[in-house]
Amino acid sequence: MAPARSLSLMRIPAPTTDLAEAYALCDAIARRDKPHLYTAAQQFEHRETRDAFAAAYASMRFIDDFVDDIPKRSALGDNERRQAGAYVNGWLAQVQAARTGFPGSEPVWLALSHTFARFGLPLAPWEDLAQAMVTDLHVPLFRDWEQLRLYMRGASVAPAVVFMYLVLVRPNDDGESFTCPWDYARVAAVTEDLAVFCYWVHILRDVAIDLEAGGTGLVYFPLQELEHYRLSVNDLHEMKAARKATNAYVRLASFEADRARDHLTRGRRHLPQVLAASLPSHGRALTYLVDTYEAILRDLARNDYDVFGDSPTMTD
Repeated sequence: MAPARSLSLMRIPAPTTDLAEAYALCDAIARRDKPHLYTAAQQFEHRETRDAFAAAYASMRFIDDFVDDIPKRSALGDNERRQAGAYVNGWLAQVQAARTGFPGSEPVWLALSHTFARFGLPLAPWEDLAQAMVTDLHVPLFRDWEQLRLYMRGASVAPAVVFMYLVLVRPNDDGESFTCPWDYARVAAVTEDLAVFCYWVHILRDVAIDLEAGGTGLVYFPLQELEHYRLSVNDLHEMKAARKATNAYVRLASFEADRARDHLTRGRRHLPQVLAASLPSHGRALTYLVDTYEAILRDLARNDYDVFGDSPTMTD
């Protein structure tokens, strides 16, 4: 890899047909499956900011999809885990190369490099995501909430903090670059609780779907909490087969929903200062995102958190 250069000294590549095509590819990757973050980001005022989100999110989806698609991930052998871990490290090295202005010729990395130069995004979200993906390779079931919270710092907070950073950016006088008025630590601090809220609602909604992933299924409830409610992973699979949640599961899901609401309450305390520092359209993007996940949680509560049967379709 070529030596790193300061972002402040990096020349922003002039827009070209190839760069436009690279951003278009990123947009296609980012909008796949219509994620709520992507939909919210479409309200950003400037096309450049929407493109920046697409490039960042597409680069993150690469590694997230790779790990999610590993068959029978919980049963991998040591050699297979090492190979997958090496792939994660290679992905992060490519992100680092893009940030220092040496993206290579692949379209997504070209767009990401241009985004790093134009917006000055920090590398930390990608580093946190890489750590979460390594955890995915080695931890089949989270021991307790604290272990899960460390994981969520990459799995949920990383893409969310990029979104929040872009919520706060404003264009510079040069017409090419954008600046965030807050440092990364402050952006991350106001993002974390809202990101955990959204992620945990997403998990509660997709419990049954996650049980089908990779052949052996994925379970995000901490083992300590499953045991507290006298549930096992096998019980979750049996509920999926029976298409009906048990009373014990409803109690567990209600507890987890209350935890999500607690994070929303803490996260909302930061919203006034974020909205005051943001362009109006960016503030609307953020409130749309929060309102969407609140609506999902209300739908879940109305259906007693039973996502195993033919409950009414949840708000998408």
